[in-house]
Amino acid sequence: MKRTKLIAVSLALVGVLAVGGISAYFTDHEHTPNVFTVGNGVDIELDEPNWDPTDPEHDEITPNKLFSKDPVVTNRGSIGAYTFIQVSVPYEHLATTNDDGTVNEAVDTELFTYEVNDGWTQVGTPTKNTTDKTVVYTYVYGSATECTELTGGQTTPSLFDTVRFADVVEGTINGQTLVVDVNAYAIQTADIDGGTTAPVDVWLVLYNQLHSAG
Repeated sequence: MKRTKLIAVSLALVGVLAVGGISAYFTDHEHTPNVFTVGNGVDIELDEPNWDPTDPEHDEITPNKLFSKDPVVTNRGSIGAYTFIQVSVPYEHLATTNDDGTVNEAVDTELFTYEVNDGWTQVGTPTKNTTDKTVVYTYVYGSATECTELTGGQTTPSLFDTVRFADVVEGTINGQTLVVDVNAYAIQTADIDGGTTAPVDVWLVLYNQLHSAG
């Protein structure tokens, strides 16, 4: 199979929604924060313009609290790319409360929710990782049937603008460090096997490339 140029970056919210360790590698094994590139020409940057890591409110989270978080991807390279974002949401087995104060039965509950903005579409079904206790969602910049090209210098709309903490029963997860991982990936638009632009097919090529590298 032809080697396909691709790029991946990651951004994590660590320590009750605090941006944490970010690292990746170039193919020559040099280290740089946020970005690594395999091949030349595809180069993306993941950012959250309205995220403020110094905001003291991130250090004390309460049920149903809303936080600014707006991941966008910019193509810093010279060629067009199809762009994907994966979001890993932590979950716990716990009870939640309703608006009237009544308590629901304890079930596996995702601890953060968000509303996906126009321009992004979920690819496939979310994957539950019982070891890490996360649910992983994959989104494409595009529609359910076709990826949208991100040209050089262009920035996507934000995947979402805010995340909301679940309305959990207070005291059930006190003292825990919660992590929301956001990872962005891009692959060149040209010469993808079969010339496909369907998000499911393009993601499979990119996924196989990532997991066969090295």
